[in-house]
Amino acid sequence: MIKFSVVIPLYNKEEDIINTLTSVLNQSYEVDEVIVVDDGSTDSAVRLINEEFKDMINVVSQKNMGVSSARNRGILEARNEYICLLDGDDLWEQGFLEEIVKLIEVFPHATFYSTAHTYMNEDGNLLEGKVSKHEDRRSLTENFSETFRTNYRLVNSSSVCIRKSSKVIFPEAEQKGEDICVWLELGRKGSLAYSSNRLSIYRLNGSNRSVSVHSEAIVPCPLKWFYKNKEKLQNEKNYESIRKFIYSNILITVYGGFALSKNYQSISSIIQLMKKQNDRFYLLLYPAYLVPLKLLEILKKLRRKMK
Repeated sequence: MIKFSVVIPLYNKEEDIINTLTSVLNQSYEVDEVIVVDDGSTDSAVRLINEEFKDMINVVSQKNMGVSSARNRGILEARNEYICLLDGDDLWEQGFLEEIVKLIEVFPHATFYSTAHTYMNEDGNLLEGKVSKHEDRRSLTENFSETFRTNYRLVNSSSVCIRKSSKVIFPEAEQKGEDICVWLELGRKGSLAYSSNRLSIYRLNGSNRSVSVHSEAIVPCPLKWFYKNKEKLQNEKNYESIRKFIYSNILITVYGGFALSKNYQSISSIIQLMKKQNDRFYLLLYPAYLVPLKLLEILKKLRRKMK
C-alpha cells in the first residue's frame, strides 16, 4: 500500500487553513501523515488547527524563514517516500490522492507526479485553466521543460507529489521562481507522470498569496539556476528546450510582472547578469522600460483569458 506524507507550509492563513486540511482528510484514499510547518505565524491559525483536528495533524513550528524553508523542513520531517505538497490556502478534490496512486502504479519509475488544476476566484467559482498537449487522461512527460514551456501551469506547489529519495531542496535564499527551479531539476532527473483530471484547486484569492510586485531588485531563480548549471546542461539532450523555457520565463517575468509594477531595478539586474554571461538575449528586455503600462495590462489580461 502506497503511503503519503502531505507537507503544508503555513504563515498567517487562519481564514483558509481549516478548509485546506479538511480537503486533505476527506480524501477517498486515506492519507498517512499530514505535516503543517508553522513558519512563525502571528494569527490564530495554529490554535484553530489544534482545536479542530487535535492529534490528527503534526504541527511543526519554526521562526519565520520563508515558504521554501518551511517546505524543506516538512520534507525532512516526512516519514514516507511519497510526499505531496499543498499550500495552506489551496484545496484538493476528493479523488486527488487516489489519482496520484494510479499514476504511480502506471508509471512507477517517474520522478514526480501531478494532476491538472482549476482556479477558484474570489466568488468561489471554479475556472478551468488550459491544459495543452495532454489528450490522454494519464501520460508521461519525457521532455519536461519543453512541455512546461508551452503549458506553464502544468505543475505547481499544490498539485505535485515528489519522492523523498529524490532529495528535493527548495532554494531558501530566492524570492521569485524558487519552485520552478525545483520542477526543472526534477525534470532533468527524469520524467513527470501527469493526469489531465483537474483535482487540485488553486485559490486566486487565498490569504497571503505571493505577488510579483517588489520594490527591491530581484533576479528570478530560474535564470540563476540556468547560468549556474549551464556547462552541465549543454551536454544534455534537452538543453535547447531548457534554454527556450528560461528565455520564455524571463520575458513573462519582465513584461508581465516587473515592467507592469514599475520594478525597473529588477529589470536592470537581470540585464546586467545577462551581460556578464555574454548572453545577448538581454537586448530583448530594453523595450520593457518604454512599453506603456496600459498596453502591458491589456496583454496580461489577454494572456490570462487565453489560459
